[in-house]
Amino acid sequence: MELGWLISTIVAFILGGLFVTLIATMNKKVVKDRLGNIDFKKSDLYFYWTRWDYTIIASAVYTFICITGLFVFLLSGENIENHWIQFFLHQTFVFSLITFIWFITRLAYVFKGIKERWSDDFK
Repeated sequence: MELGWLISTIVAFILGGLFVTLIATMNKKVVKDRLGNIDFKKSDLYFYWTRWDYTIIASAVYTFICITGLFVFLLSGENIENHWIQFFLHQTFVFSLITFIWFITRLAYVFKGIKERWSDDFK
């Protein structure tokens, strides 16, 4: 394994772990029913701007910085043998995927909450 991939994997685990911790600590504010499902009628968390939104933005900004770094090194004529290219390529892939999944998950929770909370308005 090349040095760029190795360092990128370590950075991805550290940043990913930090981001997941920021999001997961919000679960203590979620009200669940007796079956363990989210009770959207009692949980307002998904309808407010939260740490989850800031984490998605931070991840998106970091992804953009990695894309820009990758672009700069590619324009300078470097190839996949360069450690920085390996680093930025791996970071771009990992964090763009994570950001996309978090964003879609956030939207799904909001839409599910709207459907459960105000289902009378949709029938």
